[in-house]
Amino acid sequence: MGFEHFMVGFAWLAAVLFIGVSAYKIVRLARMPLNVRWEVYPVPHEAKEKRRYGGSYMEEMDWATTPREASPLPAYLEIATEVTTLKRVREHNGYGIWPLSLAMHWGLYLYFGWLFLLVVGNVVQVAGLSFLTIAVGLAAHILGASGALGLLVKRATNRDLRLYTTPPDYFNLLFLAALFLAGLVSWLGDRSFAAHKAYIGSVLLFRPVHVPAAVSVSFLLFELFMIYMPFTKLIHYFAKYFTFDRALWDDDFKAKGSAMDRQVTAQLAFKPTWAAPHIAPGQTWLQQAQATTPPEARK
Repeated sequence: MGFEHFMVGFAWLAAVLFIGVSAYKIVRLARMPLNVRWEVYPVPHEAKEKRRYGGSYMEEMDWATTPREASPLPAYLEIATEVTTLKRVREHNGYGIWPLSLAMHWGLYLYFGWLFLLVVGNVVQVAGLSFLTIAVGLAAHILGASGALGLLVKRATNRDLRLYTTPPDYFNLLFLAALFLAGLVSWLGDRSFAAHKAYIGSVLLFRPVHVPAAVSVSFLLFELFMIYMPFTKLIHYFAKYFTFDRALWDDDFKAKGSAMDRQVTAQLAFKPTWAAPHIAPGQTWLQQAQATTPPEARK
């Protein structure tokens, strides 16, 4: 098997692994025990007048027996806003990483948009598509490279950020920077992205073609990243939904006999597997909660 055949097969392997492992992780997250709810208001799915001041449906008379006025749309819009603007990074991080993080994330978003345009270019001929493909591709690689390298320097040079930046964090940023820089190098030898388009066409049609080495390296790095991503903390591209919906915004009432009630009852029978002064060894969570004397006082 030649290298061109390998590049086609490896692209499909990367796609299958990315989708398969991501789906597996999503199912695992969906089936995990209930989170400890944060109960931080306002919650976006609450009625509009309540969202304005951080109110709750529990303020109303007979709220437990009255149908709720709630809509999932504002919650989805809030998540979309967070994904596209990283507004919580801007509001709560005082180290100036927001512009760099936003650039890196939009580099990835535009990279996938660029791949989509390369796919479209292999299927139909549309006026202006080539120009759009070049513009989106260049923007993706420039934003991604500047964001990843900027974050790498920022985390390495800021004392506070260094304290909680782990070796995998540095590796992730280096990986992304290499991916985007390789794309820029490949563009220097293929200013119209014609060879990039040819490679995507070869993958779609299972017809291996020869492309410049720089193009092969750039796509090989991307495919390796696709395999790597769902095995790491980078799964926040879908885990963020569970954090928002299941922990930050979950304010559902636990009705007696409901599915949630049964799940809470089952989880209260779990026994902590870790030790602490306030934890009695061998007791369930229900027994821990019902105890009126702390474990250290029972000795």
